[in-house]
Amino acid sequence: MKDKAASIAILLSCGLLLFGCPQNKINKESANSSNSTEESDITLGSNVDLKKLTNALNIVVAGDGTKPAEAGSRSSVGDGPSDIPLTRSKLSDLRTVVKVLDGKKSAGVSVPGFGGITLGQDEKSLSVYYIETKSVIRSADTAVYGIGYSVHYLFKKVKRGVGVDKLPVVAASVQLDGNKTQVYYSLQTYGIAGAPLVKHFRPVINKPFDVEGFGIMQSSIDGIHNVLSDSLLAAHVRFKPQHFRNIKASDL
Repeated sequence: MKDKAASIAILLSCGLLLFGCPQNKINKESANSSNSTEESDITLGSNVDLKKLTNALNIVVAGDGTKPAEAGSRSSVGDGPSDIPLTRSKLSDLRTVVKVLDGKKSAGVSVPGFGGITLGQDEKSLSVYYIETKSVIRSADTAVYGIGYSVHYLFKKVKRGVGVDKLPVVAASVQLDGNKTQVYYSLQTYGIAGAPLVKHFRPVINKPFDVEGFGIMQSSIDGIHNVLSDSLLAAHVRFKPQHFRNIKASDL
């Protein structure tokens, strides 16, 4: 009997070594379930729906003292290189241009505003340009020149249920759930230089879009709109329209 009992004990020990003890199996199943739950609680950037946000951003400049171009209108068009605008007075009204890059189709391309960072296949980027422009016909194409600024967002992942059309909510989620919501932003200006700009606008490249980031973005946008719309501030700013390589005449 003793030999039989010893044999059974050895078999049980071997079974536990080969297949793991029941408790370990339960722990593993629990961990897998937890990971599965966490993954289901996240929307990858490439799956984030930005339609409502782009619609909201298209009208964000309304009522700030500037005059957005009417929907469907086009920038003034020159007839050749001699018509390249050299001063702000040669440009048309402020326009909003929104561009989206989806990692499912554009993985590996450089993300605008992010200093050479390339887009991952599970990511999505949103670029919003607020610019005064003029289109100039060249021999091979039509180039867009102008001044203004842009805000760029890179969505890596977002906690499910977070409304990305409400940027304060996104920033709060980045602040509180940084492991589930990862969004970054950049701010740039074009063709504008001078002390008032430095005082009112803070360039940013690839920073977390958390509560602080949202505050910096809002403050910078308010500041540059003050520079663009206030004649006293604008008098101390140098405006030199530049070529927008990421924007086509058909975008305007």
